[in-house]
Amino acid sequence: MLKNRPNAIRLRGVRQNNLKGFDVDIPIGKLVVVTGLSGAGKSSLVFDTLHAEGQRRYVETFSPYVRQFLELLPAPVLDSAENIRPSIAIKQGNSVRTSRSTVGTMTELCDWFKVWFAHRAQLFDPATGQPILSQGPETSWSTALKDFAQQTVVITFALQKPEGIRWTQVTEEYLRAGYTRAFAQGTRVDLASNQIPESCSEILIIQDRVLINPESAARFHEAALAAFRLGGGRLRLVKEDGQEIARMSEILESPVTGRKFRSASPALFSFNSPIGACPSCRGFGRVIGLDWKKIIPDPQQTLAGGAIAPFQGAIYGESQKDLIRVCRKEGIPLDVPWAKLKPHHRKFLEEGDPSYQTGQWETKWYGIRGFFRWLESSTYKMHVRVFLSRWRAYEECPQCQGKRFNEESLCWKWQGSTLPELYACTVDQLLKKLRPHRPQNSSHPADHALQAMIARLGYLEAVGLGYLTLDRLSRTLSGGEVQRVNLTSCLGASLADTIFVLDEPSVGMHPRDLAKMIGILRGLVDQGNTVVVVEHDESVMQAADWLIEIGPRPGSEGGHLIYAGHPSNLHESTDSITGAWLNGKFKPQPTQQRKVTGETPRLRLTEANLNNLKNFSCSIPLGRLVGLCGVSGSGKSTLLHQVIGQRDAESDDATAKPIGKIIFDAEPTEITLIDQSP
Repeated sequence: MLKNRPNAIRLRGVRQNNLKGFDVDIPIGKLVVVTGLSGAGKSSLVFDTLHAEGQRRYVETFSPYVRQFLELLPAPVLDSAENIRPSIAIKQGNSVRTSRSTVGTMTELCDWFKVWFAHRAQLFDPATGQPILSQGPETSWSTALKDFAQQTVVITFALQKPEGIRWTQVTEEYLRAGYTRAFAQGTRVDLASNQIPESCSEILIIQDRVLINPESAARFHEAALAAFRLGGGRLRLVKEDGQEIARMSEILESPVTGRKFRSASPALFSFNSPIGACPSCRGFGRVIGLDWKKIIPDPQQTLAGGAIAPFQGAIYGESQKDLIRVCRKEGIPLDVPWAKLKPHHRKFLEEGDPSYQTGQWETKWYGIRGFFRWLESSTYKMHVRVFLSRWRAYEECPQCQGKRFNEESLCWKWQGSTLPELYACTVDQLLKKLRPHRPQNSSHPADHALQAMIARLGYLEAVGLGYLTLDRLSRTLSGGEVQRVNLTSCLGASLADTIFVLDEPSVGMHPRDLAKMIGILRGLVDQGNTVVVVEHDESVMQAADWLIEIGPRPGSEGGHLIYAGHPSNLHESTDSITGAWLNGKFKPQPTQQRKVTGETPRLRLTEANLNNLKNFSCSIPLGRLVGLCGVSGSGKSTLLHQVIGQRDAESDDATAKPIGKIIFDAEPTEITLIDQSP
C-alpha cells in the first residue's frame, strides 16, 4: 500500500455504509480499478466517499451565493481525506427525459456546429435554388473588375417617389447634399432643372462615374460605400447611355421575389433559440395532436357499434347521436366497419362539413376534429383537460417535418446539405465529410470550431458510437451508451487534475469494443486525471495501474480492504476471492439448461424497424432463459426495451413508425420490464 506519498489521495478511517474503517491510498494520475463482490462496498468507497468528498470540497470554493444553487452530496463518514481533487461521476443509466436533449446537445457538438455553419454555409434562394450572396463594396469591386474591366460605369442608387409628393420636393434634400445628376427612365436628367416626369416612379441618382481598372479600386470602393448607405443596401451599375448592367446588394435578398433573409448567426442555426427554431413546434420537432389509434381503437368496429371511442359514454354520448343522424342524412352506412368505409366518407366524418360554423351542430356535421376543437375552448375545466389527454399524442411537426428548424434556417447549406441533414448523418459519415476540410494552423473561429467538432466526433467513434446520429433523442439511448457519450464530453472538455469515477463502463459492451473503452480511459489519464472505475471485467482489471479489492463478502460481512496494489500481484493475496477466480482456483458450476425443441412455444417478431433494427425478424423461445448479445449499437436495447418490453405499454408518440408484428404462441399474462431506471 502507498504510504505518505504526496502523489496519492489518502483516505483514513473510511466508515461509509458498510465500510469497516480502513485506510487506503489511491495514486494520483493513474487508472485505478475497484473490484469485489456485489454489495461488498465498492460504490460506498468510490461514489459515496471519494466522489462525494471531492465534489463537496470543490463546491466549497464557491461563494455562499453560488452554493445555494448547487446540490451537495452528503458528507462521507471518515476520519480524514488528503490530496483529494475535484470529482466527476459518470454513472450507468439514462435519466434524460426531455425531447430537447439529443446526442448533439449532450456532447455540445451542436454548439460547435452552429458556430461553424454560420461561417461556412451558403444561402440558397428557395424560389430558384440559386445561391444568394451578400455583395459589399469589396465583393462588388471584384465583380465589376471581372465583368466590366476597362469600361466606364456609372454607380447609382435608386430613389422612389412617395405618392402625393412632387419630385422637386423629393430631390431637394439630395441637391443640398451635392447630388446634381440622375437617370430617369433611362435618360440623364439634371436634378436642379425639374426635368423628371411626375409619371416616373423611380430615378437612379448618380454617385460617381468610374473607369474600371486596378487603379480605380479605392474610388470605386468609396462610391459604392456611399451608394449602399443611401440606397438602402443596394446599388446599380449603369452605362453612360442609361442602360442598367448590374444590380448589387449588401443585404441578403432574393433577386426574383425580393424576399429578405437574416444574416447567418449561431442563433439562426440553433433549435433552442427562437430565431432558429420552427415556430410551430418551437424546436421540439413534434406537436401534440390527435391519436387516431386511440380515437378509433378497433377499425373493424362499425359506427353504430361504437367505432369512435370518445363518443361513447354518458358525458359525450350526444355526439354519437349526432353521428348517427348525419350518417343517415348523408347515406353513410352504420353497419359497415370503419376500415371498410369509403375514403371520402371517412374524411367527411373526420373533418366535418366544410361549411360548418359554430352553433350549427343540429343541422351540419362538425366532424371528429371539430369535436376536439370545441373541447379545446373549455380547457380551463379540469375534467376537459383530463378527457383531452386520453386522445392526444405527439406527432411529427407538419411545418418542419421533424427537423426542428424554421424555413429560413433550412435555406442555408454546406456542400448541398442543410444542418438537419448533417445532424441526421451517423458519426462515421460526418467524419468522412469533415476530415478532408480539417484546417491547418488557422485562427479563424470557424476553423477552430471545425477542429473541435472533428475531435469530439473522433471520441464518439473511438468508444464504439460511430453508428449514432446527432439528432438521436438522448432518452432513446441505453444506459451504457449514455455513459460513453458523457465520457466523450469529458474528453472533449480537456479537463486536467480531476478525479473521474465510473460505474462498470464495460457493462453492455462487446469484447470487440472494450479495448476502445480502455483506450479512452487511458486518454483521460494521459491528460493528467485520476480515473477510478468500479469494475468486474478481467481485461479492465489487467489494464489498470492500481487495483483495490473490497470484501470479502457482501453486506455486513464485507467492507474490508482485501487488496491494494498492482494487478499482477493480486494472485499473491490469500484473502482475495477475485484473485482466486482469476487463477482458476474457483470455477463456475454448470447450470442445468432446458432444451428448446420445435414444440417449444415462441415469441415471433417480424420486420421490426426502430433505431438500429432494420427489417429485423426473430423467434424467441418462451419459458426459457434467453440472452441477447451483439456488438455495441447493434440494437439489443432497442429490441428488449422498445419493441418487446413496450408491447403492451401505451405510447404518447403518434409519430412512432410501425415496429413490426409480435405474435405469441402462448399469450403471457404480463410483460414486466426490469431495467436500471430508478
